[in-house]
Amino acid sequence: MQFAHMPMVYSPSTPSPTIRHRVCSGKQPLTTLAFHILCLTLLWKPSNLLGADIETLSWLDNTRYAVGFENHVRHGPGMMILPDGTTFQGVFKRGILEPSQSSESVNEPETAMTEASQETIPEVTDALDFWAAAWMVQNPDQYLSVYSPDFRLAINESRPAWEMNHRERLLSSSYIQLDVHFDRFNQRANGEVEAQIKQAYRSDSYREISNKVLVLEKRDGRWLILEERQP
Repeated sequence: MQFAHMPMVYSPSTPSPTIRHRVCSGKQPLTTLAFHILCLTLLWKPSNLLGADIETLSWLDNTRYAVGFENHVRHGPGMMILPDGTTFQGVFKRGILEPSQSSESVNEPETAMTEASQETIPEVTDALDFWAAAWMVQNPDQYLSVYSPDFRLAINESRPAWEMNHRERLLSSSYIQLDVHFDRFNQRANGEVEAQIKQAYRSDSYREISNKVLVLEKRDGRWLILEERQP
């Protein structure tokens, strides 16, 4: 049995981030002080940023990102500071965020599956509708809230680096449009639901049509994404 879902299209007008060279400013005093300290810390690491310049990216919601640039490409340690002062950091190598070497991969064994119940399917589609809407309106907090604390990361990838990468992707586009078609819902013996979807993504800089498998678990009354992969 297949389940079709009408596509949702959002066209929010979120401006692209502005680049300011060696500038650390903001409206919140505590966050601004922390950001100044961050800039000084990065500037006092010549071994990591040899030949690189420090630049800061800022968005209208007061999210800021300090990173080393070399030949106009992100290179060296970088950190993102959210409006509430939460920080995420990582190291870029020629524009690619390198995963943490201390994290471990998580591979769960496959379990027998049956078709999800008619009671479960609407709950899962509601959760994924919220996930897609948060993605399109470029709200990283709501978008990341749909991912389980036990979300299965790639090999040697840390949760802070993964979150920082997704926040940057959401905030760097001037607009995001997403069409989602739900193909199939299967439920595993352990209660997890596997949703097979077709996703059409478009932004000002990238577009793609792809198939995706999302595995969700129910935790504290909410369906959260536990795994995301290609079929």
